[in-house]
Amino acid sequence: MEENAAPIKMKKTDYASLVAPYKEEALETLKKYIAIPSVLDEKTASEKMPFGKGVDTALAFVADLGKKMGFKVDRCDNYITELTYGEGKKTLDIYAHSDVVPVKKENWKHEPFALTLEGNVMYGRGTSDDKGPGLACLYATKALMDKGRLGGYKLRFLFGGNEENDSLGLKHYFKSHSYPTLGFSPDANYPLIYAEKSIYSYTASYPLTLPGVDPFDIGNALNIVLSEASITLHAGEDKIPGMLEKYLSRHISSKATFEKEKLSFYGKPYHGSAPWNGVNAGLHLLHFLGKVYGNETLKKIFLDYDDGMGTAFEGNYSDETFSESSYNVGRIAYDGKTLTLYVNVRFPAKMKAEDVLSHVQEFTGAKVTLLGGSDGFVADPNSDFVKLLLSSYQEETGDKEAAPLAIGGGTYARESKNSVAFGSQFPGRDYRMHGDDEFFPLSDFYDTMQIYAHAIDALSQYLTKKD
Repeated sequence: MEENAAPIKMKKTDYASLVAPYKEEALETLKKYIAIPSVLDEKTASEKMPFGKGVDTALAFVADLGKKMGFKVDRCDNYITELTYGEGKKTLDIYAHSDVVPVKKENWKHEPFALTLEGNVMYGRGTSDDKGPGLACLYATKALMDKGRLGGYKLRFLFGGNEENDSLGLKHYFKSHSYPTLGFSPDANYPLIYAEKSIYSYTASYPLTLPGVDPFDIGNALNIVLSEASITLHAGEDKIPGMLEKYLSRHISSKATFEKEKLSFYGKPYHGSAPWNGVNAGLHLLHFLGKVYGNETLKKIFLDYDDGMGTAFEGNYSDETFSESSYNVGRIAYDGKTLTLYVNVRFPAKMKAEDVLSHVQEFTGAKVTLLGGSDGFVADPNSDFVKLLLSSYQEETGDKEAAPLAIGGGTYARESKNSVAFGSQFPGRDYRMHGDDEFFPLSDFYDTMQIYAHAIDALSQYLTKKD
C-alpha cells in the first residue's frame, strides 16, 4: 500500500539533538499504547470506569508512564489522567486523548490494535489520532524536564478518555479546575489551528412504513461516514437484483450485494468533518429503497445529505473564517414506524445551534431533536501565543508558506480557554484518521517531538518572563 509518507526535510537544530536520545523509548512505548483497544465501551462502563475497560486501561497506562517520568499523577475520577510538573501562578495545559474510534477489523489490511511498522509507516488505530502525537509531545516535554528547561509555572499534561464522543473527560476536569493561562492540543494539523467550527449532533425523524423491511439500526460513531449498511428485506426479491444492478451502474462510488434477503451497501469511511471525502453506504441504501418502494421521502433524504454540506436545503453556511458547513449521517435506525437519522453537523463558530437546527427542520420536513455538542472558537491569529507556536514550527521545518488554519474538526482546544490545536499532521498528508488502516509516518513521529520541544520551550520562556 502506497502512502504519502516521504520524510519531511527538517532543520538540524538543537531541539533535534535534544529529543534524539528519547526516540527509541518513545517508539517502544507507543507500541504498547496502540495495543490497548481503548474504544468507548458502554457495556463495561461503571462509576469507576466511566468510559469502559479499554479506555480505563489506556488512562492507567499513561498514569504509570507519567509516574516513571517524574510527573505528579492524578486520575481525576478516572475521566482523565493529569500529569503535572512545577508550580506557579501561570499554567500551561497540553491536551491529548487516549480513546480511539471503533474499527472493523475485516476492513483493515493490518492489525488495528498492534503497531505494524513497514518502512517509514506505522499502522494502527491511534497512531495519528491521538496516541502517536500525544506521546511525541510527552517525550518532548520529558526531554526539556531532564535538562531543567521547565519551571516557574505549572505544566498540566492532560490525557482524556472521551474526546471522540462528547469530550466528557475534559468537561468533567474543568468543573473543578481553572482554565489555563495558555494551552494547546497536539491533535490536528500543522502549522496550527486557530479556529474550529461548532460541532453538534441531532436526530432527524420521519414517519415511515416500509413493508417487508425488518427494523434495523446501522452505524455507530456519528463522526465517521457510515460505510457499511445491511438490512433484511422480505419483499420484492424477484425485482431487487435487476434494480440493484441498474442503481450501481449509476452510482459507481458505492457497492452492494443482495443474498438471501440480506441487502448490503458498502461505501468509504471518512472523518465526519468532511463527509464529501467518503461514501455513505447508509444514504445509498435509503436512496435505493426509495426507488424500490417509490418513496419520495427516502429519495429526498438522499438528496438532502448526499453532498455532506446541506446545499439542497440551503444549510451550507460560511463566513470570513469558515468556507463551508458539514452534515454527516453516522447512524440510521428504523423501528417499523419511524426512520431516524443521527447527524453530526459542523458550522461557523459565530452561529447558534438552535438557528441551524430549526432551519434543518423547516426545509427537510423532519422532526429535529438536538442531542448535544459544543461551540467552536476563533482565536486571534496575530496574538503572541499563536506567533510563538507558528515560529516554532517554521524554525524546525523551514516551512514559511503554511498559514494558520480554520477547520471543521474538533479538538480539546474548544473545551478550554486561551487554547489552540497545534499539529501534528503535516501539510499535504492524510493519515486516514477515523478510517481503515490509519497510519503515521515514523519520521513524522520523531519530527513532531522536535517541533513540540521547541514550542514548549518557547512557551515556557514566554510564561516566565517578567510582566
